[in-house]
Amino acid sequence: MKWSYLTRWIFDKPLKSGTSLNIYEVKKCLGLGAYGIIYLCTDNRSGKKYVVKQLRPSKGKKQRERERFKDEAELLRKIDYPAIPALVDEFKINNQHYYVMEYVDGDNIEDLLFFHNQKFTEIEALQIMKQLLSILSYLHQHNIFHTDIRPPNVIVKQEKVHLIDFGLAVVEDNEKAVRNYRQDDYYDCGQMILFLMYSQFKGKKSKKRTWLEELSLHPETVILLKKMLGIAEPYINVNEIEKDLNNALEALKEPKSI
Repeated sequence: MKWSYLTRWIFDKPLKSGTSLNIYEVKKCLGLGAYGIIYLCTDNRSGKKYVVKQLRPSKGKKQRERERFKDEAELLRKIDYPAIPALVDEFKINNQHYYVMEYVDGDNIEDLLFFHNQKFTEIEALQIMKQLLSILSYLHQHNIFHTDIRPPNVIVKQEKVHLIDFGLAVVEDNEKAVRNYRQDDYYDCGQMILFLMYSQFKGKKSKKRTWLEELSLHPETVILLKKMLGIAEPYINVNEIEKDLNNALEALKEPKSI
């Protein structure tokens, strides 16, 4: 057993259901990340549901990790966007660090694909991208870069997309670094949308064939994904992506010629 896993097993056991955290009661553990443990909790006063993130106890022993966790909470405090859960509270109990966020009662894309076996059409995948781009536009305007756009971090609730988990987010204003982080977010977004499109793929995936050969996508979608994934000249900003995305959506809505 690797030392890192042994450390987690000994020190980072999730809190049990019913545990009290100030005014919040733990209902269940939603997941364990590299730095945090996520719980679904209820406010004992109102009964309202919240998400509480705990810094892993093993990480909390290091000053650098405690500061990183605090910086993550401070970043969430500054973000004001409907599709990103807001920071609600922050506290410490017995030297354990926690913060509280709004709860989005939906399914993340990973669960939709693997647990609910949901299939996404090309146009549905692009519509999700459109919402993600609006979120990225807001973040990038404030020099915030998520850097971890993946299926588990994108929640869909009543066809509305929400972006969560800012544990790896970066705030940067250096021009060269901004360009790189911006491209990273575009690439991650493109990869995830491509992942959605593979939900319709019925053949046997081959290591020798690329998505360009395996998926039957509209040429406008291919142009879009090539640029987002850096196969063709990459995009400079969200406005450029949205222009090509709208072209692809319009093309997909047009009736096919007989």
